[in-house]
This record gives sequence, structure tokens and C-alpha cells, in this order.
Amino acid sequence: MSNLFRAMDMNGMRSSKTYYLPDSVDFYSTNNSESLALDLSQIIGEILAEAIKKRGRASIAVSGGVTPIPLFKEFSLLNIDWKKVDLTLVDDRWVDPKNTDSNELLVKTHLIKNKASKVNFIPLKNDSKTAKDGQKNSEEMLKNITLPFDVIVLGMGSDGHTASLFPCSDELSEAMNLNNLNCLISTSPKTAPYERLSLTARVIIDAKNVFLHLNGSSKLHTLESAMEYKDSSKMPIYTFLENGLSIYWSP
Repeated sequence: MSNLFRAMDMNGMRSSKTYYLPDSVDFYSTNNSESLALDLSQIIGEILAEAIKKRGRASIAVSGGVTPIPLFKEFSLLNIDWKKVDLTLVDDRWVDPKNTDSNELLVKTHLIKNKASKVNFIPLKNDSKTAKDGQKNSEEMLKNITLPFDVIVLGMGSDGHTASLFPCSDELSEAMNLNNLNCLISTSPKTAPYERLSLTARVIIDAKNVFLHLNGSSKLHTLESAMEYKDSSKMPIYTFLENGLSIYWSP
């Protein structure tokens, strides 16, 4: 355990893992979303800095939504060599990057500023009319990032989806197929707006460090349901729980 983890143990709780989570899951919690974002940003900053030290570059993919906004703000203040960090998105809606529903806009607004203004950002959205048409070009862009990712930060919906891997999506089986050699997949969820482009399950699982960032007691109920179903076609998050990740949660 790193010195940073030891310091964090004093403020957060690393031993309070909920009973239904598998041994492959590491669980960390704090009293509020602000302290959680600070702690998570510090450990991710340490991972990125170590990757830069070892290989000269680091890579990270982040998710959208409201939950990661405090985390993005903390990222922007990290004192690391951001020009040596490659940043992309776990998924994005196929909308104009200036659309308020765009994850690209979210990241540009809250993360790519301050000390992180020099990060090498690689968006998923391109000029193609549809996500399906644009997937090939986006795949080519991601070849500029050395895989596996050093860090992936996931979120999770109440239906157990993560990234844009929705249980209602016709593309789910292809997205979750670990023999799928593509990094990305276009999805059209029936219960959410917009066509999307998302990292595949294989790319997420292959990442060196996968974090699941959650707020609220309802998200714990979703995790419990996922472990009861034990079926990724019903709740895709199950695959990532079984393969191992670190959950960072606050009430």
C-alpha cells in the first residue's frame, strides 16, 4: 500500500466494503462528495505521475454526468506534467461538442483548465453524421494513445449501465464480448436519448486501474441488485465488478 493510501485511510474508510461485493472489488468511502473527489483525484494523480516517470506518458479515460464534476475540478489543480497525459472519454453522445449534453463539453468546461490546460485531449466525436459512421475515424484517433489505459473512471446508472453499455441496447452483446478487438462501439439505447460511442468492455477491463465513482445510497442498491442478478445482459456493471475495480463512494 502506498503512503498516499495510508494517509487516505485516516480520513476515509477502506475496510467498510459492503458484504455483497466480490473480493475483486476494493471499496473506499468518505463522508461527502467533495472529500471523495479530492481523495480520488490524489490517488489518480499519483498513478499518472508514476506512469509518466516510467514510460514518459500516461493515459486516462473519464466518464460524463454530474457526479464527476467535482473530480474534474480537482484534476485541473493536480501538479503533474499534463502535457504528457493523454485524455479521452469513456463514452460520449453523438451530439455537437457545444451541446450541453456533450461529455466533451463537460470535460472542456471543468477539467481542461488551470494546470490541466495542456493535457492532450482526444475526443470521441467527429464530423461523421452518425456514431456508427464515425466509429472507424475515432478508432484511428485512439491509436495515438498507448493502451492499456493507465486509468479509467466509470460511472453507473440506476439500471446498472456503465459507459454507454446499456442493458436495453441491441449492441450490448457485441460491446461486452471480450473477443471484440475494437476499442469502441456505437450504441443506440432505447431508454436514453442520442446515439453514442463507447469504449468496449474489453478495453475497460484491460485498463491498469479502473475506478467506479459513485454518490448516493441508491447506487449501493444498484450494486446489490447487480450482484443478485449476476447477469451482465441485465446489468452490465456486473462484468466489471467480477473482473475487479475500485469503488469510490460517498452518501
